[in-house]
Amino acid sequence: MIRVYCDFDGTVSGRDIGDALFRTFAGKRATEIVRRYLDGDLNSRECLRQECEAVGHATPALLEAFLEDKQLDSAFPDFVRFCAEREVPLVVLSDGLDFYVKRVLERYGLGHLKWFANHVEFVPDGDRTRLVPSFPYRDAECELCANCKRNHILTLSGDNDIIVYVGDGISDRCPVRYADVVFAKKGLIKYCQQQNVSYHEYSTFADVQRRLEELMHRKRLKKRQTAERARREVFLQG
Repeated sequence: MIRVYCDFDGTVSGRDIGDALFRTFAGKRATEIVRRYLDGDLNSRECLRQECEAVGHATPALLEAFLEDKQLDSAFPDFVRFCAEREVPLVVLSDGLDFYVKRVLERYGLGHLKWFANHVEFVPDGDRTRLVPSFPYRDAECELCANCKRNHILTLSGDNDIIVYVGDGISDRCPVRYADVVFAKKGLIKYCQQQNVSYHEYSTFADVQRRLEELMHRKRLKKRQTAERARREVFLQG
């Protein structure tokens, strides 16, 4: 069976909604926190904790209003239908926050999709609302990501499945090592080149759908040996 896994921010959403949220409500503090994350001084969990703490004036109502004009890749709904028609399971994996992933997917009528993200609670605190994140899908032995995308892939996939991954950024570096077919853009392209991970470049999900349909039609979808070996090693270590 073919299984497709997609990153959310900057991939399914087209633009990074989480980054825009924190830049809007935390300003320069968010910029500095992200810089430290990109420099490797903070892992994803600590980055999210500090960004949430830096949000000083956002209420649930303000955050809901912020999301009103946030859009998905215009070709993503068609890609969802493409997968459904071919009985290809599709899962969205986000290292961002669940409240905006849920709201935006539902607004597009895609609330039925299986998805995983970090959790956030809105906690009243005097005249402000604190955002308190938690990480139900972290990997106890890995400090890099808050929501371990690799673990979702390995848990939801079988030995005979062909794993397709679509992503664009830092949180996608780990899962592409375990994927048989990789679609990459932006910074993920450079990483794939550096790590000798074969990939298909894309701009929108229209590109992904077109290329995936071609590979399926020609029966060119197959396991990538290094990815299959990496998946096997995880299970052996467990």
